[in-house]
Amino acid sequence: MGDAANFVPRQHNASAARDMEPAAQARADSNLISVLAQQSFDVIVVGGGPAGSSCAIALAREGASVMLVDARTRGRDKCCGHCLSGGAWTILSELGLRELVQSVATGATGQVAWRSGTRGFEMNLPALGAITPRIELDKKLLEEAERVGVRVAQPATAKWLADGNVAVRMLGQEFSARAKLVIAADGLGSGIARARGWNPKSPGRKYGFAGSWRAPLALSNWSAQRIEMRVVRGGYLGVVAESQEHIHVAGLIDRNSKVSRPDDLLTEVARDWPLLAQALQEGRPTHWNAAGPLPWKPTCIADEYTALVGDAAGYAEPFSGEGMRWAFESARGVVRAWREHNGWSAAAARTYSKWHQDHIARRQQKTLRTAWFLGEPKRAALMCQTARAFPRVASWLACNMVQ
Repeated sequence: MGDAANFVPRQHNASAARDMEPAAQARADSNLISVLAQQSFDVIVVGGGPAGSSCAIALAREGASVMLVDARTRGRDKCCGHCLSGGAWTILSELGLRELVQSVATGATGQVAWRSGTRGFEMNLPALGAITPRIELDKKLLEEAERVGVRVAQPATAKWLADGNVAVRMLGQEFSARAKLVIAADGLGSGIARARGWNPKSPGRKYGFAGSWRAPLALSNWSAQRIEMRVVRGGYLGVVAESQEHIHVAGLIDRNSKVSRPDDLLTEVARDWPLLAQALQEGRPTHWNAAGPLPWKPTCIADEYTALVGDAAGYAEPFSGEGMRWAFESARGVVRAWREHNGWSAAAARTYSKWHQDHIARRQQKTLRTAWFLGEPKRAALMCQTARAFPRVASWLACNMVQ
């Protein structure tokens, strides 16, 4: 694998044009649109997060021609806890992305601490995970995609038309693109899934949020490698040290709860947690990234023209970095089905759908059951007390929480 950090994007990519003079940038962007509009592809990937980028990279390495369409400008943060579970390293090695992901890690995760009121328990994770800020992770993955030959259209949107055809809109221009396979990696509430009629009939009631701020004094008292989870009525909050100076928080709130805003949840948790109260004296997030509703479970994830990956394929309530692991793992599933069937077909779609059900969907159901226990203060306090008294309960939680 090449060194993505030393890669200089080629001039036909939109990313290479960002630092040009306006006239030169406009010509480069126009040329890119002309090139994309005249080509057909083996694969069109919609979404440039970990799931979409890793799919694009792996399939391009398999010899497929790939276009990736991402709606966001490069270098924008996303709603994410920034944690990657230790179980992802084997998957990343198979995808040839382990060193790339390690290069953006700002810390490790080795322990989860849960607390509800005065009750709590701690458990060591079976393998060290990593803290991987999404701005840098997504940027590195897209750079690697470009390096292996993926055509990246960004910022651009893609709308499903029919049978592998999508309408791509970029810089005010629209063109039709066709592929043997359209991979929807466009997250919760996937537009591709909705266009296919695969969206859930009963959407979830919760939404997630995430934000960071500088709090070096509070973090001087932080336990290394710890993910701290705090449960209050209406939601729960996860906290990690993103670096020695920046604290990162991510949480879930029920939309019917009295605690209806991220700042309200921070204030509520800080009442019983002096360290967070100290951090809030140093500052607060200047903006929040949000996503939802969740859980999200589409009625179908693949057919002969389409495959959903990452959050678009189904999202539960991860606790210690499973969300990004599921993203990379779903990419691995698509690539394995592609390789097994020498391309994409109805048979490949069936292989991927069964693989996703066996390897990801069942584990997501486990996290939802755990979330029910830990998502309400009284139940969470009882679970914390039981886990402290009975190690087997803590082991059960570890198996359900750490995927």
